[in-house]
Amino acid sequence: MKIFLRILGFFAILLIAFAIYIATKPTSYDVKRTQLIKAPTAVIFSTINEYKTWVDWGPWKKQDPSIIPTYPEKTSGVGAAYFWTSTQDVEGRMETLSLVENKSINQKIYFDRGDNSEVYWDLNYTEKGTEVTWGMKGDLDFMGKAYFMFMGGAEKMLGQMFDDGLVGLDTYVQEQINKYSITNSGVVEYGGGYYIHLTTECSFDEMPAKLDIMLPEVLIYAMQKNYPRAGDIFTLYHKYDEKNKRVEFSSCIPVKERVNPDGDIALAFMERGRYHKTSLQGAYKYSQEAWQKAFEFAKADGVVVPENGKPFEVYTKGHTDSPNPADWITEIYLPIE
Repeated sequence: MKIFLRILGFFAILLIAFAIYIATKPTSYDVKRTQLIKAPTAVIFSTINEYKTWVDWGPWKKQDPSIIPTYPEKTSGVGAAYFWTSTQDVEGRMETLSLVENKSINQKIYFDRGDNSEVYWDLNYTEKGTEVTWGMKGDLDFMGKAYFMFMGGAEKMLGQMFDDGLVGLDTYVQEQINKYSITNSGVVEYGGGYYIHLTTECSFDEMPAKLDIMLPEVLIYAMQKNYPRAGDIFTLYHKYDEKNKRVEFSSCIPVKERVNPDGDIALAFMERGRYHKTSLQGAYKYSQEAWQKAFEFAKADGVVVPENGKPFEVYTKGHTDSPNPADWITEIYLPIE
């Protein structure tokens, strides 16, 4: 009996020591991770802000395949929420409390075991990409301290989850912004109006940088002069020298009436004509592939593209219409005989 009492007393001392040790642990935690994601900040923000995307990039489904998400009517913006059930782990819900567009999101996560924590996101645009910070903080009672201690600590447990989640978010966002399609629209009619333009000649390698400067310059000029636009901005190709890798082109804006531009900006008229049209939906980096497809489509459709013709591309939807390059639309027009 004495031995039993001694053993019992020993375990009681251990239990008290353990309780004292747990009591000395911090009563709060704040764990966060940051990753650079090379994508438009607005696309990343809209992805995080929409709870229905979380199942696609979050780390939880891999850890617990039994998780089943449930969505209320509102799943993005302030007041949005989602719920989840699980047969293997805790269940709960998350709610968006506040946000600053393309900057930050503050959320609350509630677990069915009774505790809750603050979840926060911070997005910081840089020249190299968007720095995305994901964190969680909250207060701990005795059981919460014990739970984190047995799981290796809040920093280890939550930090690994955030690391995995940010990698998943990066992968998901890259897939979304790199979606593209090239379609054959066949023979159409186009043109029949005035346009103002800025023309230059340069190497193939210089052209992207030239376009980035010239298109806004023509657009700003038209706005300053209050010229009424008659369509979308476009690039007209005058000469394309494959041998010497040189190109002559114009950045153009259709106008509704004859105007009198000055300086380097000139006025021209496009006759209405028949063209073979190809449409690219996606980032402009796929334009070279789209042009190759355009000539293939024209050949397959049995139309002849003259060597001295002047093809052009129209930017019907761009970065001012959507931050996601997958939404952009470029239309390629090949003149035909």
